[in-house]
Formats: sequence, C-alpha cells, structure tokens
Amino acid sequence: MVRRTKADAEATRCTILDAAEQLFYEQGVSRTTLEKIARAAGVTRGAIYWHFTDKADLFNAMLERIRLPFRQMLSELDHSTETDPFLRIRDVMIRSLEIVGQSEQHRRVLTIVFHRCEYIDELNPAVRQQEHLNNEVHDTMQRAFSRAAQAGLLNPAITPALAASALNAYLGGLIAKYLLHPEQCDLANHAAELIDGLLLGLKKPD
Repeated sequence: MVRRTKADAEATRCTILDAAEQLFYEQGVSRTTLEKIARAAGVTRGAIYWHFTDKADLFNAMLERIRLPFRQMLSELDHSTETDPFLRIRDVMIRSLEIVGQSEQHRRVLTIVFHRCEYIDELNPAVRQQEHLNNEVHDTMQRAFSRAAQAGLLNPAITPALAASALNAYLGGLIAKYLLHPEQCDLANHAAELIDGLLLGLKKPD
C-alpha cells in the first residue's frame, strides 16, 4: 500500500511538471499561474503545494529533468584521463548539442529558458540555480582547458578562462539561434562541424 501511494504521488508530480512545462512553453512563464497549471494537470492547487513550495520551485524542478545528462557529461569531462583534453571537450560539446537537436523535451524546456522567461522576483531562486549550473559549466571547461594548456595544446594567446568563456558563450548562442530558427542551425546533424569550427581557433597552431 505504501509503495503504491508513493508511486501515485510521483505520478501526480510528473503530471504537474508536464502541465507546467507545456503551459510555460505556450504562454510564457509570467503569464502561467499555478491555478492554470492545476487545471491543466487535473489537480487542485493544494496538490501543487504538496509537491512544490511555489512557482519558482516548480520551475526549477522542470529544469532539473533535463539537467542530469549535462551534469553527467561535465563529470566525465572533469575526471577524464584523455591525453588530449581537446578530444574530450569536443566529445562532450557535440553530445550536448545533439541532445538539444534530438530531444523534443530539451528543446521545449530550453525554449522556455531562453525565450519564454522573464527573470522577475518570483523566479529568483530558480535563476540562481541556473546561474550555478552555468558557473559549473564554465569552471569545468576552464579546468579542461588548463589541462590542454599544460599539455601544450591550447593557443598560447588564449587563457583557459577566456577559452571557457568563449566556448560557453558560443554554445549558448548556437542553442538560442537553433531554438528560434532550427533550419539555419541544424544541431542534430551538424554538431561536429559547429564545434570543430570554434575549437580550431582555440587550439595551438601546428
């Protein structure tokens, strides 16, 4: 009985998250109320508050559903023993873009983050969580580029911190462009070429 109750609770939580994700995507975050989410999910507002503290908590939980594969790849990059760090950086970045290009859910959630979200006071906790992940990406990249510099592979005119910032900004720009105009920036099929174009400029010339 307890096991079934937990399963029911988890199913309700997922239903609420699915409804919130769809409404955030269709209407934008600021125009989507908890009341609208409750109606779309077929639950009461009390059920939402049972699972989530507030709208920011729900928003962050929605983001967490797509963050896991990216965090796993960052961990792989941080613990890589690859003699050429550029190969591991390339692999992680290509896989990241391919996930966005191939997964409808990732595209929907990232569209919300990039194009449907006003970072107003009620979302501040979720914004801080997203900033923490962005900093985590930057720091992991910087450590990887530091290893590349130690191996004599990084362009000496570029510091590891600058290389990490450039790659992070480039990826963000690619994803934002793709979400608006996928026909101009095919991440699913051209991820390798897009990443190689940037990394070529960061590597030490032969």
